[in-house]
Amino acid sequence: MRGKKLLACATACAMMATASAAGTFGVMAADGLGGFAWSATEGYQEGTTGVTNGADSVTVSFADTDNGTSNAAGFYHNFDGADWSEYDTLSFTLTNESASDISFAAAVNTGSSWKWHQSDNITVSAGASKDVTLYLKAEEWWYYDADTQTNSLVTIADLYNVQRVNMMIMSTSETATVSGSVTLNGWKLEKSGSGEVVEPKDGFYVDGTVLRDANQNAFEMRGTNYAYTWYKWEGNEEATLKEIAAYGANTVRIVLSDGQQYTKNTAGEVANLISLCEKYKLIAVLEVHDVTGKDDANLLLNAAKYFSEIKSALIGHEDTVIINIANEWQGNTNTSSWESAYIAAVKEIRDAGLTHCIMCDAGGWGQGYVTVRDGGSAVLASDPEKNVMFSVHMYGTAGGNAATIKSVIDGIMTRNLCLVIGEFGYKHSDGEVDEAYIMEYCKDVQIGWMAWSWYGNGSPVEYLDMSSANAGGTLSADWGEVVVNGKNGWKETSKVCSVYADAPITTTTTEPVVTTTTTEETTTTTTEAETTMAEVSTTTTTTTTVAETSTEAGETTTTTTTQTVATLYGDVDCNGVVEINDIVLLARYIAQDQGIPAISAEGLANANCVQDTNVDSSDLTQIARYLAHLITAEELVVTDTTNN
Repeated sequence: MRGKKLLACATACAMMATASAAGTFGVMAADGLGGFAWSATEGYQEGTTGVTNGADSVTVSFADTDNGTSNAAGFYHNFDGADWSEYDTLSFTLTNESASDISFAAAVNTGSSWKWHQSDNITVSAGASKDVTLYLKAEEWWYYDADTQTNSLVTIADLYNVQRVNMMIMSTSETATVSGSVTLNGWKLEKSGSGEVVEPKDGFYVDGTVLRDANQNAFEMRGTNYAYTWYKWEGNEEATLKEIAAYGANTVRIVLSDGQQYTKNTAGEVANLISLCEKYKLIAVLEVHDVTGKDDANLLLNAAKYFSEIKSALIGHEDTVIINIANEWQGNTNTSSWESAYIAAVKEIRDAGLTHCIMCDAGGWGQGYVTVRDGGSAVLASDPEKNVMFSVHMYGTAGGNAATIKSVIDGIMTRNLCLVIGEFGYKHSDGEVDEAYIMEYCKDVQIGWMAWSWYGNGSPVEYLDMSSANAGGTLSADWGEVVVNGKNGWKETSKVCSVYADAPITTTTTEPVVTTTTTEETTTTTTEAETTMAEVSTTTTTTTTVAETSTEAGETTTTTTTQTVATLYGDVDCNGVVEINDIVLLARYIAQDQGIPAISAEGLANANCVQDTNVDSSDLTQIARYLAHLITAEELVVTDTTNN
């Protein structure tokens, strides 16, 4: 009935544009909701029997109100061209004083033609109160196009020129009517992010839509899912995690079991997995897979209790571990049950003394994003740590095309919630997936993603294996290569979390690096996989600790010295470190190798260690000499090549 409802309202817009700013039907003088006097609509939506304005409130009575096609209870206030362009949300509390459930919707009329933008219907149970938040800049307002006679979801046009807000009370049934009254109070127009300041924490924490690490730096996950619990018998978890990290991932989501369906993983196993992730500079996202697609809230609570039971393995790793309570709990998309179940699950984990960032999957087998969109704020608000992020899985339903992907991500981020795409593929049983746009748009809005999955998918979805084996395999052409080496993949966009930046490098692999130059050829042998550089502005220096490892006569020694380091000079691939890969990438750039990944403008600026107008072999030599410890960090950046 959406089309009929909007058509009736759109027809009424012509009447509203010429109507009196203040109606007379059933109005008593008082402050009114938000300090405005509200009136019953006249000539349409005739189910209203009275409007009483109180102190920051309005009470509307109605009789024999239908589901909105002809006899909704309507009430309004004219704002006469008010500028709401700086506001993101409109919120208030609605109390249903009736003996029946009611349906509520609001319309915002804007511009000289009083364009009618109508919200989705919100159900409020009999005798209940509900906090209502309308997102003014989200693409979720219904608009009727008279030319095409179609309804579509749009953002509100002309928010700088708000003419009227029209609210409606309707029956929830197309065959029954309702009578009674509702009261609205607590009107708030707010900018996004207004409210309490987020304090930094010792581990990962959410700051609005941003996930921050313990160093307060924004962190974007780029990773995969690793089916540990089903393949632990192979005993190669270290080789697997090492390989995933070597390909460029910064995060791994690990499948665990709490014993409800699969063999339970012990605290010792989990402690070992965390240790290995830290060894290879991966962030560990731990999830219980036993309750996938289940609707029983007790099963979700059991998953939360599992993390309470193994807290000895988790405490002290708040900066490297995120607790993803359960994989795809809830097969349906009942937002109210999803919300209440996750509030209880989060409480269980907090009561155990765990302060980690918690991740909650969407309902509907992970693709029911409406559960996060409409219930996520309540889950976050319930957490005493205010440290909950959310995950949507994208296959053919939530990730089938660019428009859907954008709508899902925007709808959640508009609510100031922190989001990650916890799983996605390039096709599935429910259809094709626009994996390229998922990776592109996540990069644009700066959120993370984790591909499903590294290895081990059963028939008939073996095509979702990124590798041909847990360890020692080859990347699949259609999926693994796309995730690792494709546009916006790991190699191009993944950065090691900054909590690992100052960790000493303990690898002793020797790798020769040969520069390409017409005037000088330098061969460098190093036992250090990468050298950390502090991220500072181009005009500021800072003090950082650089760990140098040398091997002599079969013995390895590590010494630590403090140096003053300039900005990220030498960091050609912009991953936060100066390493062998930067030399290789720059050498291929100078040689005009057409097959190399694109180097950004920032990368070229970082490469210009010899401060002149060109990026050339002199810069390459300078970086190579620095990694070979032939020059110090202070000597890395020079303005006169004769001083090299």
